[in-house]
Amino acid sequence: MFLLALALAVPTALTETHQRDISCVVEIAVLADAQKRGVAGGIDVQASGRRWAGIVGDRIMAETGQPRELVAVAMTEAATARAGRRVADDAAVVACARQMISELAIAEAANAPLPKPERSK
Repeated sequence: MFLLALALAVPTALTETHQRDISCVVEIAVLADAQKRGVAGGIDVQASGRRWAGIVGDRIMAETGQPRELVAVAMTEAATARAGRRVADDAAVVACARQMISELAIAEAANAPLPKPERSK
């Protein structure tokens, strides 16, 4: 039993899905920065992107067992790698924005209060 608990507590490496999600967070952050400077349009992702980054970070920590600091380092490294590229692929940004909107809607639905009970007559 102890070995099973120990095996479950060992952090795992980031998967391709985790790395893709981190890259999407970076793309949304780049878009939010461009919107803040007034050089990009589209739906405003400044506040929602910040909130989604937290959701993605929490999910990665839960799925991998990695501490917050290591997930933050992975995001920083992805941002550093992204800084070398000039223009993001519009299709990739759109896909990331769709993923963000979908996951934020799921989070809002999960946190929505239950309806007030009604008395039957």
